[in-house]
Amino acid sequence: MEASNQREFTRVPINVRAEVKGGGFDITSSTTQSLSMKGMFVACSEQVPVGTECEITLFLGDGDIQIQTEGPVVHCYPDGIALQFTRVLGIESFEHLQKLVLYNAPNPDEIENEFNTSTGIHRKV
Repeated sequence: MEASNQREFTRVPINVRAEVKGGGFDITSSTTQSLSMKGMFVACSEQVPVGTECEITLFLGDGDIQIQTEGPVVHCYPDGIALQFTRVLGIESFEHLQKLVLYNAPNPDEIENEFNTSTGIHRKV
């Protein structure tokens, strides 16, 4: 089985501005590469230690719409960091995150199915 099929939620290609703060780091990137309901990859040159808890803000459009989440760095690569969302702050952030993933998905029906089989950012048990 391919690694991408083992993921809890589908990743979608996306390029939005993101701000990541935590552990003394403050990263703003305009080259976000992928996003799911569970996390994202942000292109950057900073080497942020795995496990660093972060506050993450995604800016949509002109920045008037924001998605606010929290979570740790789960991987650090020379070209960026992978973050896992452990908390989405507010219902508006959650709804915007769902729409952003859905509208950028190559297969929206698959995403809808994921939404129906999950509670928030976690799979139903």
